[in-house]
Parts: sequence; C-alpha cells; structure tokens
Amino acid sequence: MNRMFVSNFKRIKLKRTTIFSLVLLLTSFVVVFLNSDRIRSYTTSLTSEGVIVYSTDSPSEKAPSKNFNWKGKANDPKSIKIDSVGIEGFLQKVGVDQNQQIAVPNNVYFAGWFVDTVRPGENGLSIIDGHLNGTSKGGIFRNLENSKKDDQFEVKMGDDSVKKFVVKDVLTVNNDQAVNVLFSQDPAIKSQLNLITCGGTYDKAAHHYDQRIIVIAEYLGDT
Repeated sequence: MNRMFVSNFKRIKLKRTTIFSLVLLLTSFVVVFLNSDRIRSYTTSLTSEGVIVYSTDSPSEKAPSKNFNWKGKANDPKSIKIDSVGIEGFLQKVGVDQNQQIAVPNNVYFAGWFVDTVRPGENGLSIIDGHLNGTSKGGIFRNLENSKKDDQFEVKMGDDSVKKFVVKDVLTVNNDQAVNVLFSQDPAIKSQLNLITCGGTYDKAAHHYDQRIIVIAEYLGDT
C-alpha cells in the first residue's frame, strides 16, 4: 500500500448558534474535507468525475481484460510504461482518501494519478502512485525500486499522445520524510513527475511498510 498524508486539508467544523445546538444523527459515518474550494463527501469510493477517494486494504487483484475500456478525458494520463523495469499498466484518477492521504488505486494492476497535481508533462509537479503488492500478487510498481538514473519511460494520454520522461533520481526514504520529498519540486526541473510506492519492511501490526520508493523524473517532450 502507498498512503501519503496531505497537509493542506482541513476538517470542516460546525459553528454553534446562540439559540440552538445542532444535533446530527447519522446512520453512516461521513467525513467532509475542504480542498481548493472543493468539498468532497466520502460516502462512496468514487466522485462523480471517477476520482477514487477511498483507499481499501484489499485492492482487487483481477487483471484488466484485453477489451478494458479506460474512461477519461483526452488530456488525462491513460497509462504508464517503464520498459527498463517491466512496468506497464493503466492509470486511475486518485484524490484524497478517508485518512487525508493520497488515495491508492483499487486494483494492484493500476497506478494512480493524483488529481490535485498537474497532469504529466505540464509545468509543475505531477504525482503517480502504485501498489508494491497485493494480498497474493505483485503490484504494478513492484519493480520501481530497480529504476536507474537516465532510464526513460512513457505516459500515454487519453488522446493516445505519448509523453516521454527520464529518471533523474531514485530515492528510498523513511515514512516521516516521504511527504516532503514527494511534494518537493526540483527548481531545475520545469515539468517534474514523481512516482511513489512502498518499500522497506512490512509492519504487520501497523499494516504498512516503513519506507517509500520515490522516482523523480523530468519531462522530455512528446513522441
């Protein structure tokens, strides 16, 4: 699993009135967060735009069929392919989950583009996460740690245009350092894409790995 805290989210608090105290009787737990003037309710795992906002501890391990119908906009990232380490798969859109962290894909065969970052190839910082493994199968980013500096890879967009990237660095960091590293952009890189997955040792009690693998890449242009 790969879950990263997002520090710029604030829990919305209810204000007391001078006359009445507001009592809410809920049949299910609903958490609401405010981000970039957008309010999201975590009563479902998907928003109306198809963005995953709920992270499951048991992602699907069913491989997509040959006739898989990817859905997204022409300028959304559709798939990622890193030949040097045998990574290839479709991309889902992920937002912030019920734990105020970047949501993880709901299938180990998919990676997730974090929609609150720029699209790959645009100026700024883009982030894609992916599973290291599932319950019984390896995840899409299981070989990410084997990436090397100067490796090149591709991100295909919804219109089938292909954006080319080159690896600038591969980092293994402890969890307490991961957020700062993941959300940092190298001032020398105009268009940066960071890939992230789990690494290190799995803590069975805490249900997470103690490290993160982060690949820092630079956009080279379209092919």
